[in-house]
Amino acid sequence: MSDDLAQLLYEGALAVREGRRADAQGLLMQVIERDEQNEQAWLWLSGAVDDPTDQQVALENVLAINPNNRAAQDGLAHLQATATGPTVVPPAPPRPGGEWVPPPPRPADDVEQLACYQCGASLYSVATYCWQCHAAVHCCNNCVFRLESRCKEIQGLTSTMAQANRNECEWWRVQM
Repeated sequence: MSDDLAQLLYEGALAVREGRRADAQGLLMQVIERDEQNEQAWLWLSGAVDDPTDQQVALENVLAINPNNRAAQDGLAHLQATATGPTVVPPAPPRPGGEWVPPPPRPADDVEQLACYQCGASLYSVATYCWQCHAAVHCCNNCVFRLESRCKEIQGLTSTMAQANRNECEWWRVQM
């Protein structure tokens, strides 16, 4: 990937994260026009468009490029579940006393091996980003508490995009 495309992709992803969807769409479409096989540009574009049909097209393009892309698979599953009606997810069982109590913070020097939630590459918990697909390692999608919503609410990580990005959660744990 050329430096120009990498810069456009970076700016497009940043625009998505900052909520500037129109800017993000323009930047990411420039990347896609120059490289239709850019998996990351299609993935970020799915988060930049509002229409579920456009999101589905973007995610299907990601899967056409890489059928093992976990984020695209999850995104399509979410879109399909939303289209068919809300799915009731049972809440996690409450602890005695009824409140969710997060575990003690992880030691900073704790190193565990895990698989990237997005591409399945083998990596270590101290890595910042996956060496293969550049997905954030220290994020809700790699955490054992992925389906637990209460820890995300405490930290204000309510959007799926925020949960897929690197965060500074002190309770983060590698999925088993």
